[in-house]
Amino acid sequence: MSTPGRNSYSKVNMIDLHTSFGEGGPQLDNYLLRSTQELDAITELVSRGEVVDRDSRDWMLDQVDSIVETIGNESLELGDEMRSNLLQLLLAIANLNEHIRRQTSLGL
Repeated sequence: MSTPGRNSYSKVNMIDLHTSFGEGGPQLDNYLLRSTQELDAITELVSRGEVVDRDSRDWMLDQVDSIVETIGNESLELGDEMRSNLLQLLLAIANLNEHIRRQTSLGL
């Protein structure tokens, strides 16, 4: 697992919408696993009171864009479980983003 803040986020962690995921498939499962690991690493930084760098915030926003595009892509046949997992990841990102926003505003 890579650690945030060292330009460790790569295009590998992004959903490739040109790839057919069918009912989710191993590529989408792998994306969810790796994204959750990256999000956990960022969450750990925040819990230690460290400042989240721009690369980490950009990565989070990129994931939001990708998840929304994937869920909204009518040509993908996502099962209920996969759709739920994507929504859970989206919610986790939103919650962490709000926590970071509040932490930042308190520090001003």
